[in-house]
Amino acid sequence: MGNPFNVLRPWKPGDTREVPERKLKEIRLEGKYDSYSQTYELDGRPWKIQGQLSHPSGDTIYTLVCVNEM
Repeated sequence: MGNPFNVLRPWKPGDTREVPERKLKEIRLEGKYDSYSQTYELDGRPWKIQGQLSHPSGDTIYTLVCVNEM
């Protein structure tokens, strides 16, 4: 049986996650992107793009790394 509580993972600097391009666009529209520091805010933590992988279907998946700056 799964966890009945929706608990956020305790992200820490150095952690990585994969995010589809459409999600990054949503974050920008929500005003949770800082163009000066080039960081995205997800789950209350700052993230920077570390890499990307483009699929033949046209979808792009970005690898983000959690950072200390904000």
